[in-house]
Amino acid sequence: MVPRMKTLIQAKNMKPTRALRRFIDEQVNKVQRLGVPIARLRVFLENITRKDSDPHRASVQMEANIPGKGKVTVKSQAHDLYLAVNEAVRSLMRHVRKEKEKRISISRRKRHRGKLW
Repeated sequence: MVPRMKTLIQAKNMKPTRALRRFIDEQVNKVQRLGVPIARLRVFLENITRKDSDPHRASVQMEANIPGKGKVTVKSQAHDLYLAVNEAVRSLMRHVRKEKEKRISISRRKRHRGKLW
């Protein structure tokens, strides 16, 4: 069983609501279910307000510390903060899934080294 990762949520120009925190936790649990140990996950939220053509924009950055791999950083921007979180989690899941497949491939190669097919 994979130990529960520590999630830290930081926000700039806004205060995250309970609903947003709950949504982030639910999305992060999807990454946890992949089975790759993640020591810590930092989520940076930012609400960008501008006066030009796009007045409201949300930015999300996630940093995951994976033992043996190092730090994986993903960024996402969208008109809605929930959409930005969702896109960032999808991107993080792709990175974590790729790392998991790489580990499985390496362990299979080590197991079958020296055997003839």
